[in-house]
Formats: sequence, C-alpha cells, structure tokens
Amino acid sequence: MLPGDLLQEMPYKSKGLRAQWEEITMKRAVNAVIVNMKFVKAAAREYGLPLETLRRKVIVARQCGGVEKKLGRPPILPEEALEELSQILRDMESRLYGLTPADVRRVVFKYVEKNGIAHYFNKNMQMAGRYWLEGFLARHRELSVRQAESVSIQRAIGFNKPKVDNFYSILKALLFDESGRQLIPPGNMFNVDESGFTVCQAPGKIISAKGKHSVGQITSAEKGKTAVCCASATGVFIPPMLIFPRVRLNPSMMNGAPSGAIGEASKSGWITEEIFTKWFEHFLKVVEPNSRSEKVLLLMDGHSSHTGNLHVIEKARRPTNNVELLIFPSHSTHRLQPLNLSFFKTLNTRYNSEIVSWLRSHPGRRVTGYEIAA
Repeated sequence: MLPGDLLQEMPYKSKGLRAQWEEITMKRAVNAVIVNMKFVKAAAREYGLPLETLRRKVIVARQCGGVEKKLGRPPILPEEALEELSQILRDMESRLYGLTPADVRRVVFKYVEKNGIAHYFNKNMQMAGRYWLEGFLARHRELSVRQAESVSIQRAIGFNKPKVDNFYSILKALLFDESGRQLIPPGNMFNVDESGFTVCQAPGKIISAKGKHSVGQITSAEKGKTAVCCASATGVFIPPMLIFPRVRLNPSMMNGAPSGAIGEASKSGWITEEIFTKWFEHFLKVVEPNSRSEKVLLLMDGHSSHTGNLHVIEKARRPTNNVELLIFPSHSTHRLQPLNLSFFKTLNTRYNSEIVSWLRSHPGRRVTGYEIAA
C-alpha cells in the first residue's frame, strides 16, 4: 500500500495538546529576534515558546510572511474554490440532487486532478479523504450531513405528493419571479432522457390458425443500443446521440441516422459520465443558450452520470452558457418526465414495427448495429 493510501485508511490518532502559545506572544518574540537582535534561543526561553517553532516563525517573517497560528497541513484548495464548492452543494440540494459525502469526495478528487493541484488524496479510490471532508464541513457551518430531514423526501420510495409539490415549487421559482413574470419561456425548457433500443424486438400479436400449437415470429439477436433524446416544451428536438455497445465506434454505424445525430461507444452500451459530458457539449452547440436573452432550463433524471458529473455542473454554471439544471425527484420520472409519457413508448412501438418490416424484406438476415441508426 502506498503512503498516501495509508493516510486515507489508518484511523486518526490525536497527538495531544499542540501549539500551547498565544499568537501575540509569538509576534513579540519574533520582533525581539528580528528588531532587537536577540538570539532565538534566548527569546524562546524568555517568552516561554518552543524553540523550533520560534525558529520557523522567524524564518517566515524574514521572508515577509506572517506569524499567524496555523495548524495541520496547508489547504489543498484555495478559499475561493471552497466557497464555490459550498455554493454548488447548496444549489444542487435545492434542485433535488444533493450529493452524498462520498459523491462530494469524488467530485473534489476530479477537480484537483483536472486542475493539476498537488494533493495527498487516494488515487486508487479516486476520492478525497474522510478527514478532508470533516475539515471542510467544520469550516463551512452553512453545510451539514443531515440524515433524516434533508434527504427524507429524496429517499422516499414511490410517487408521492410531498416530493411532487417540492419539485414544482422549485420549478416555479426558476420559471417565474416574485411578480409572476416568466423568466424562462417554453422554448427554452428542455427535457433529456435515455432509452434502450434492442434489435431483439418483442413479438407482437399475429393472426394464426386456431388450436394449441405454438405461434412464433422471427426476431434478431443483436445487443441493444441506447438513444439519448432531448426535446423542448414547444416540440423542438435535439438531434439524438446513439450509444453502441462497442469499445470503438465504427462511423458506418451512423449511416442513415437522423440529421445531426452523433454516435458514441461504451462497453455496456449504456451512458457514462464521460459520454453524458459529450452529449451536453452537443446540446450547447445545437441550442446555443449563450445567444439567447433568457436562460435555458434542462430537466433530467438523477442518474449518476448526471448528478455527479463535475464537467457538466461547471459548464452549466458558467454565465456564458446560461443554463439551469433541474433534476426530477427519484422514482417519479414515469409520471413527470415528458419524454417517458409522450415520446418513448410511441417511439419504441414504431421502432419494433420497423424491425419486423426490415426482417420480412431481408429474409435470412438479422438486424445488426449497422442498421439500427437508420
């Protein structure tokens, strides 16, 4: 195990009382050494200070530094970044996708790695340390880890009135100001969601002879794909992203795809944090929220690739991008997500019909990843 790993895993042990001296006393002793030319050892004895501590403070003071009383390691993140992190956590909690302590530690690790900041975090776990988080919360009293009160609605299982009321109150605050003036028009409200599309379609009902004999229908056997679809409240669709279960995407797989669609590959065929970041960049390019006079609102579910995605959060928060994010409450997208209610079911039904027609027109062949886009 590496030394940095040991720091993360070993229990904290108190070293007893430390820094039992007053800051004003240290300043007087440093002044006596530098101004009055007193020996460090004599000044330490006269003022009752630790010799090595006074020696270090004198060196720092001679380099135009201060003699403030500071314990522990120097902070990894600058104070401005910590204040911004605090604000992000409060904003995310108010938008129904508050991060767990583990999520925060992962996001902080990604931030320091992305910005090339030196740190002692565990690179195997790719998380900031537990004691770092405790120190962060101790310095930012406006935050706390609250088990029952702050997350009870988010953890409630099922579709219930408190969660829905809370969601719509947040949505209303984003859409209208206190006087009732609309801040975000319907054309700037977008919903994004993913759906799986298998080429082994579910057989539908067919007409056959009466009797107890089995009835069959040809299906394909290729693995399914994921489509990331997005539409505005006025019915404007963003060209979709198709995700194929491949290590690398063959460009010919996008032959016949809807105009402007983009393709990606992942081993599982499902969306990942990296792929969703690419989709969000595609969204910004198509929608161009920075050229609109009002903000753009993007609603999505609480998948981990959305809520724990530092890159997307940062891009959305930039004033130049002009985007607000809002997460649907858990276990409610089947009732609140417009794409689930009015789009995907119809799309899947029509999609299955197209597969059946294709198999009939191409006897002896099966649908593969090269036909699915068309």
